[in-house]
Amino acid sequence: MKAILASLCTLAFVGVASANISVPGTGKVTYVPDLAHVNVGASSDGKTAAEAWQKNGEIVRKVFDALQKLGVAAKDVKTTGLSVSSRYLYVKDQPPKLLGYTASYTLTITVRDFKKLGAVLDGAVAGGANRDMGIGFGCSDPEKFLDQARARAVRDARKKAEIYVHGAGGALGQVLTISEGHSAPWRHFRYEHALPASAGAPLPIAAGEQDMNVSVTVTYAIVHVAGRSVREEPNG
Repeated sequence: MKAILASLCTLAFVGVASANISVPGTGKVTYVPDLAHVNVGASSDGKTAAEAWQKNGEIVRKVFDALQKLGVAAKDVKTTGLSVSSRYLYVKDQPPKLLGYTASYTLTITVRDFKKLGAVLDGAVAGGANRDMGIGFGCSDPEKFLDQARARAVRDARKKAEIYVHGAGGALGQVLTISEGHSAPWRHFRYEHALPASAGAPLPIAAGEQDMNVSVTVTYAIVHVAGRSVREEPNG
């Protein structure tokens, strides 16, 4: 008999311990961007791949010279795209006719002084950049804002879990699992056509504010409290 009672108590304990609740939490931090990522590109056509490459190389060198004159550090300029492709004329019922080649080059420029942002765009255009113009804003220390958002997300999850579990007559136990998913939605602006270099004063660009969002899912064990019953909240 004692063995049977011990087994029943063990099963009851396991059943209680296995009760848990998984709750999502979100945290948001609003910050002012302190850097920008500028994308600029150049493409050139030629009858041969070498001709297209040479034409495009001259444009790229002018863009680099313009950036150097503006004081953009070499570490803040990165090649992100490089290609040479053939161009064909397609006529129905005829074999494709080779027209020539197109060379393309894309740069990503990190601008840390927003006062130079418009000048960087204008300088790239003046140097011959003619495609893939765009800007994305970000921050130099994203982990600082991510950590703040993480803390808020965990607090939000615990607050929700306490409401549900206490309302059901239990109490929160230990944390069983935590999973995270976060997003840092940099804002991007794209320009289908580059502004002419003679447009006048540098184009004004406003960074505004951005949000750093973090979402988590936290699973808590539920402790059943003897004598506690579900409380009915008043309607409304």
